[in-house]
Amino acid sequence: MVLKEFNSLKNFKISDDNSLPNTGKKMFRRSSDKTLFRRDVPAKFSRREFQKVSKENIKLQILVKERERALADVAKNNAKVMSVISHDLRSPIGAILGSLEVLKLNINNYDIKEAGELIDIAIKSSNKALSLLNNLLSWAVSLNGLYFTDLVALNLNELVEEEAVNFNIQSRQKNIVLECNIAPDLIIKTDEQMVKTVLRNLIGNAIKYTPTGGKINISSLENKAFVEITVKDSGIGVSSDVQKNLFKNGSFYSTRGTQNETGQGVGLVLCKEFVEKLGGNIFLESTPGKGAEFKFTLPNQ
Repeated sequence: MVLKEFNSLKNFKISDDNSLPNTGKKMFRRSSDKTLFRRDVPAKFSRREFQKVSKENIKLQILVKERERALADVAKNNAKVMSVISHDLRSPIGAILGSLEVLKLNINNYDIKEAGELIDIAIKSSNKALSLLNNLLSWAVSLNGLYFTDLVALNLNELVEEEAVNFNIQSRQKNIVLECNIAPDLIIKTDEQMVKTVLRNLIGNAIKYTPTGGKINISSLENKAFVEITVKDSGIGVSSDVQKNLFKNGSFYSTRGTQNETGQGVGLVLCKEFVEKLGGNIFLESTPGKGAEFKFTLPNQ
């Protein structure tokens, strides 16, 4: 009703009684605040109310444009997800199938060492495919607004140790020392799956960019407001130009690791999104050739 009445008046230009022709004076009335109205419009409408309706209309237009932009972003990101699935997921699955087929055909000719090498390829490729799928699923769910935080009290040391154990094989293959220095009694209230996803990606990246014989340390600092978790490695470091692209939303950026390991660049974008959803920040301190320190904060509650 309000919009109908407003639309009937939007082209009406307010003027003085004396400027109206005699025939026109009968069509208009003046309200208590001396605003002219058509007589068929209820007296309850005033200039202030018209201004209010106009402001609400502007807000609705802005909201529509924001929703249109959001939908365009979702469509764009979904296209990127499908692109990663169609291209990057084929590589590890192909490697798994290839190594198993070769092993099957030569099972009677290969010795234990040769068979073990093919099995290692299958294991590495399986881990890569699983990590990619986990990130893509988490990211797709988050993009579509279906991921809600579930804050529970957690022992941070136990959480970090649990995720670090999952990288024992990868770290041993590169002879990397993986240390965890988290206070044993540090309790935080946060979303377990989101924090695990962040830790999994940061630890995996640290191993990827740390050469054989290197070291990775996971530590924490606590104050009244935040808990800061740091994943520090002795790897190749990150240049300032690359750092600018790491956490850009919708931008996948990745370089090859020290053993030519490949990546998709989804992980760090997902880390940023999850950390910010939890009320924290993520940042990087690095100098090329001197390793990298990825740090993220979580509210201490």
